Amino acid sequence: HLTLVGALREGEIVGLTPEDLDFDAADGIGTFRINKSMQRVRKEALNQVDDGCIIKVFPDKLERSTTSLILKSTKTASSCRTIFMTSALKEELKKWLNQLATDERKDPTRYHDSGMLFRLPNGLAVEPVLIRKKFLKWQDAHPEFPRIVFHGLRHSSATYQLMISGGDVKAVQGTTGHATADMLVNTYAHIQQSSRVELGRKFEEGFYAKSESPSPQAVPVAGEPTISMTTLLELLKNADPEVKAQLRLALLT
Repeated sequence: HLTLVGALREGEIVGLTPEDLDFDAADGIGTFRINKSMQRVRKEALNQVDDGCIIKVFPDKLERSTTSLILKSTKTASSCRTIFMTSALKEELKKWLNQLATDERKDPTRYHDSGMLFRLPNGLAVEPVLIRKKFLKWQDAHPEFPRIVFHGLRHSSATYQLMISGGDVKAVQGTTGHATADMLVNTYAHIQQSSRVELGRKFEEGFYAKSESPSPQAVPVAGEPTISMTTLLELLKNADPEVKAQLRLALLT
């Protein structure tokens, strides 16, 4: 649900903490903040990572482990973002916080509070790989849906948001955290074909359709444009907002 609403990456989901949630923000709509990511890396690679990027190194679960689970800051400034909740997501998150409190009360002596939003029943952090495994099990239980990789949910979210926003690239970029608008457009250019077809159809209807009672017009001189630039700009200025949005999306490629 978080991935579909916010187009989150796996590491960003498990990198959330309860402090990142604000149910009262945006006049009660609620928001959650993305500024961290969880990742498992080889221990020798830790020496090559800037210490300022690493927020936390989680304790090893196994002796002589060659890898470490770390919480780090997001890789780019644009990846840091605030996302608005939907009412359904807001209620799910509230229920999840109640579940965390219940788990801790069951056996507080054996509970290891990792401080993360998503934890195992014993309080330990959920790793990104567990998110993928859980999604695979869900797909096995629901064969009626096409099988995709977990990251495909992020692509689906971005695609749907571009479509329902009429191609508002900057607004969608604020949710997905893509570094540039060009990167977002190039990644999801496949959805623009239908928009271009629809745009062409509306141009056909709006600019070339014959009215029932056409007003007499002078026959254009050979080689002269059938519509002046001034008239064209005036038509565009007064065009339907949906046409403008689709035109903007088409011109970005």
